[in-house]
Amino acid sequence: MKKGFSIFCLLVASISIPKSAFSQENEIGAWIGTTVYLGDLNPTVSFKNARWGAGAFYRRNINNRMSVKAGFNYGFLDAADNRIKRYPYLQARNLDFKSQIAEVAITYEINFFKYSTFERNTKRWTPYLFGGISMFYFSPYTKYDGNKIALEKVGTEGQKTPNRPNKNRGYNSYSFGIPYGGGFKVALNQNWSLNIEASTRFTFTDFLDDVSGSYAEPEDVNFFINGSGPNIAPFLADKSNPKIGIPGKQRGTSSEKDRFMMIGVGITYTFINIKCPKVLN
Repeated sequence: MKKGFSIFCLLVASISIPKSAFSQENEIGAWIGTTVYLGDLNPTVSFKNARWGAGAFYRRNINNRMSVKAGFNYGFLDAADNRIKRYPYLQARNLDFKSQIAEVAITYEINFFKYSTFERNTKRWTPYLFGGISMFYFSPYTKYDGNKIALEKVGTEGQKTPNRPNKNRGYNSYSFGIPYGGGFKVALNQNWSLNIEASTRFTFTDFLDDVSGSYAEPEDVNFFINGSGPNIAPFLADKSNPKIGIPGKQRGTSSEKDRFMMIGVGITYTFINIKCPKVLN
């Protein structure tokens, strides 16, 4: 009897069940756009450093105003001192880096208006704000004579020197962040909607760009390609010409952590569930 009633409920749902008998608790989606690094090599928030980014996510709607979103994001960060023409010091320092960024994030969203793709007395569009926590992987690198050099292995600020065993650690390629931002979503029909979103991450690392503290002593920076050949670490640590890298002199700003932005357009699919009434025995 219960099974037969459930089948009947499904067959007549589209014509006999009011919209209040449906729920839109679950959504999946994807986005594509750009990532922008913010830090020692981009203090002016220049979009000259913008590179592509993309991601996928799952959203759980608590009600028409609140939701929780879990997502995976991937993109590239890129910056070079010589692109920032306003600051002569950056032009002289002449450092650069590239890095992939892979992130998992959980955020809590609040809609400005009651939002639904089909319910009565709700908006089909709304701005929204969000904040949360994330963990991400990064690995800054540069090029030397056509070779891709992972900068963490070099220890450009003396992190890898054997002369100071207590400092011989480098930095972790995994870090946490606090993503926050806002967006706008609009329903295209009962199942599909369009999102436009911009967000920034406060991070807990100052090494997205491999630049943080001071220039190291020459004997504290040593790196050889394939374990042989010339020591290229001094050049990677100080690419200025003429040289400005005096040991102990400021190379970066360690008092401020690096950040990155993600801006994109996404599309979501909403699973609409039928809430059939319970059958009494």
